Amino acid sequence: MSDSQEERPSITRQLAQKGLISPPLVGAARPGLCTDCGVSRMGAGQDRGKACGRACQFIAPDYPAMEKAVHGRAADPDLGDERFFGVIHSMIRARLDPPAEQAQWTGLTTALAAQLLEQGHVDAVLTMAPHPDDRWKPVPVMVTDPAALAHCRGMRMGYAPLLSLLEPAQAMGYRRLAVIGIPCQIYALRALEQTLGFERIHVIGTPCSDNTTTDAFHHFLSLLEPDPDRISYLEFRTDYRVELRFDDGRPPRTIRF
Repeated sequence: MSDSQEERPSITRQLAQKGLISPPLVGAARPGLCTDCGVSRMGAGQDRGKACGRACQFIAPDYPAMEKAVHGRAADPDLGDERFFGVIHSMIRARLDPPAEQAQWTGLTTALAAQLLEQGHVDAVLTMAPHPDDRWKPVPVMVTDPAALAHCRGMRMGYAPLLSLLEPAQAMGYRRLAVIGIPCQIYALRALEQTLGFERIHVIGTPCSDNTTTDAFHHFLSLLEPDPDRISYLEFRTDYRVELRFDDGRPPRTIRF
């Protein structure tokens, strides 16, 4: 999913115009089954090979140990929904009213991140923005202006080296971060957190439906809709339907899967 060296400066400039910081990517995803969380692209403070082996959610995960390190205890399968969701302090169902424009789940995720910046709890937010030429392709960005998070709303699909931003964030002097990430990214982040040297890392986790490339996702969209470029929103719903919305004014469409 990486861009050529010729394209990258242009992409960085276009994102900067929206208040989004997008440092050049270094290194590469490891060959094989790597989903490119970004750890293999770290170099300054990590032995990449050892870091991947220690941090990857798919190689040898130890969820009870990680839960104890982060939450103070492992999840109790006999305690409410912890069998399904891990350690829970409280569970709340919430939404923004009215929903934010171009948001996936009403804009609650980016609103939480914006509030962390506004209230001075963090120096920067690490998250994904859409590629300037492809609304579905994720580009890892740092955000320091709460208003700029509006450009990060919506779902991205594809491998996204979010954790490659940790070292640039550190080099820029950011000590307190918020990270919006999916499970494979957050597991790796927590596994390495104590070696990174940040004062505090707040996590806003989001679900992940599958591991795939952006190109493969475009193929999937073409199987659902004869004019896939007009699809502006996709949701894998809990009622076993895919919901599609369009940017040409037509009504939403649902497909059973």
